[in-house]
Amino acid sequence: MLTYSEIMTTDLGGLATAADRWNEMAGELNKVEQRYGDSVQSLTTARTWLGESATAAHTNFAATRYEYQAAQTQAKATATLLRNAHEQFTELRKQLENARADAVKAGMKVSEEGRVAYDYERLTPGERSALHHDPDGARSVREAETAWAEHLDGCVKAFDLADQDLKKDLEAVVRDGYRGGNDETFGTGFNGDAGRVSAADDKARDDRTNLAWLKMRDDETLDDYVQRLQRDGIAKLTGNEKLADLVDKFTKGAITAGAFASALTAAGLYSYKLSKALRPPFTHPTAPGTFLSRQFNMRLAGAAPGSLLSKVPPGLATAITGSDEAAMYGGFLRNGAFFMPEAAEANLVRVAQNGGLANAAKAAGWLRGAGVVGGVAATAYGVANLATYNTDMIKADPAKFASDLTGTAFSASMTALTVAPNPVTLGLAVGTSVAYGAALIWDNHEAIGKGLEEAGDWVGDRASDLGNSVKDGAKKLGSALNPFD
Repeated sequence: MLTYSEIMTTDLGGLATAADRWNEMAGELNKVEQRYGDSVQSLTTARTWLGESATAAHTNFAATRYEYQAAQTQAKATATLLRNAHEQFTELRKQLENARADAVKAGMKVSEEGRVAYDYERLTPGERSALHHDPDGARSVREAETAWAEHLDGCVKAFDLADQDLKKDLEAVVRDGYRGGNDETFGTGFNGDAGRVSAADDKARDDRTNLAWLKMRDDETLDDYVQRLQRDGIAKLTGNEKLADLVDKFTKGAITAGAFASALTAAGLYSYKLSKALRPPFTHPTAPGTFLSRQFNMRLAGAAPGSLLSKVPPGLATAITGSDEAAMYGGFLRNGAFFMPEAAEANLVRVAQNGGLANAAKAAGWLRGAGVVGGVAATAYGVANLATYNTDMIKADPAKFASDLTGTAFSASMTALTVAPNPVTLGLAVGTSVAYGAALIWDNHEAIGKGLEEAGDWVGDRASDLGNSVKDGAKKLGSALNPFD
């Protein structure tokens, strides 16, 4: 296996120089082939040479010319492999150099052999003494040293794997395994099929460097496409497929957990609010995300003179939480009496109809306005994602289609409730949240109870610790994403 020192000190320029020489060799071999065809092989076509010797010479001369052609193919393929290797090795060494620089910035020393150790010389004598007597600090140092050492080792291993691939390809290029045409030296001559090896290497290089992976595939939904870009982007940046798979699992798990938490919260909370809106004494629903704004306004109204809250400009508070004065344009008759809504209760469509868009924006405030914009964006994304489905894709994975469909309906109903809180939009939010939660369970039933088992198999105890963190983070994410009061 290659070492850190070998990678950092080897002159990679020799690969590019060798590639040029192999291409030049292919050109010289072409000249020899042409001369051979004109001077030697042409003798077998002359009328003066007849008989069995002429027939044998024709076969042998054609075989010799084939070897000249195969030698050119082999030389060009070798040049391609060396040039691609030079490009890849340069990129991989740059990654190793960057990793070393990052380690040094993080307080590490990296020796010429690649050994990582904490740089205590950067500390003052007092800091070194404090760290020496702090068990937690010493443990943190050891963990940091291990983490950076593993990071550099990963870069070295990636370089070594590329070097092994080059060795394998070079051995394949010189192996004469093609028997066809005028090849009379099967297994012992030049490889006329060497182009396949270099073509495969070219494709692998293109897969690493071109942007074809950014194109959306025919059998992909928009949601699949976005998730694949995230996963493939990590793989290409790090060169670590397993890391990309692990991050993809964690990300998808956290998003699913957050979505499920939001759906359950909406189903439970809004079922309660719907019952209050439909039974006496009737209460008017408030828009999602307005609970905090109402509490904030109550605190401002009761703020003691000279306190911090009393110094908040009224205009700023109104801009954030919504204007009750603008919300008056949304007043309406309810149970024979005229109802004057607060900002949190106002139907923004009715406010816009009676007082214009400017008053609707004032009644919404920044917090509720952000919810409307986010809801519209989420709904538009969901509709665009559903548009990428075809009949075959739905049949292949009906559970995923169901979760995408109900998720889009949930976003749309929540947007409608944010814009126009009333019993109808409240009921739609309850119904779609229940459907979305059920669809998520159907779509992810195999993963429920298993957690991150596959990831744990790869990273052991660390993945277990990280899995617990992810689950905790998912709960917090679900709470943070929940705009409901």
